[in-house]
Amino acid sequence: MRATLTAVAVFAAGVGACGGDDAGGDGAPIDAAGDGATCDPAAPRPQPPEVIVGPGSGAQALEERVVAAIDAASTSIDVHMYTFTVDRIADRLIAADRRGAPVRVILDGAQVGAASTRSRLEAGGVEVRLASTTFPNAHAKYLVLDAGIAFILSGNFTVSGFDDQRNYAVIDRDPDDVADLGVIFAADWAGQAVAIGCTRLVVTTGDARSRVLGFIAAAMTTLDAELFYISDSAVRGAIIQAHTRGVAVRVLLADPVDMSENATTADTLKGAGVPVRVLATPTVHAKMLVADGVALIGSHNMSSTSLRDNREIGVFVREGTAAAPATAQFATDWAAARAW
Repeated sequence: MRATLTAVAVFAAGVGACGGDDAGGDGAPIDAAGDGATCDPAAPRPQPPEVIVGPGSGAQALEERVVAAIDAASTSIDVHMYTFTVDRIADRLIAADRRGAPVRVILDGAQVGAASTRSRLEAGGVEVRLASTTFPNAHAKYLVLDAGIAFILSGNFTVSGFDDQRNYAVIDRDPDDVADLGVIFAADWAGQAVAIGCTRLVVTTGDARSRVLGFIAAAMTTLDAELFYISDSAVRGAIIQAHTRGVAVRVLLADPVDMSENATTADTLKGAGVPVRVLATPTVHAKMLVADGVALIGSHNMSSTSLRDNREIGVFVREGTAAAPATAQFATDWAAARAW
């Protein structure tokens, strides 16, 4: 597996060409390895990632795992968070910055709480920048710690995100994956375009939509989806096609009380014979697909905007039983959910 992401910037006589925090695809991807080996985004990681189920409880609660990771960081912390309103997390980041692990945070300026969180962090000495408004939403949710550990989440740093919603997160220590995410953060921080090549990450802007559709199309025996919502017609169609060709498909959505358009999605899928259930408690905020035991977890909602225009980050979990916590939780949520 070789990292093939690079920030794309042209500098001459001290003048830089900037494409905005989240403007991508403005140049051909450059192979950073340069060793002639073939890149394989499905290559297994030497160290499997860890899947965390939220909310969780005790020391294994999602919030506690995030806090512990921040507290353990010793050299650097980079955070990109769509919605960030939990003061406890902000204060831990301030403490990390003060003890010598410099912190940088990218926020979506349109989100509730962005101004107050930014003020709190900056008052504590943390560098904060607002994501480019060239994207409808800077919807990614991730941390890179000590340039060696990545947290990729479906949930925001909010009370609901930690306490009331079904979310999933992946802790990824693979050097290629972490390096790729670091390049994306650096480009967004600097306001440069980023060209995205061969990577295990699923990135918007980039080829996220084609990779999601390809992932669904490649399902052979099982396909489970636990999603906040599905509004992209091609994604709906791909799920129906999977069912039609004999894949055992199950789709679990947030209750229409929480996302009204799920009623239309559920009717469409059920009409095509796809089993659909909705879950009221906890609120399904997950963005997870599992095909033949391989999970895709991240920030992507199944909408055209999310898959094409936002800044979004997801990651595949393929190694052995690494996805088992997610598949086990899906089974529990499916059993608790209401059939449509």
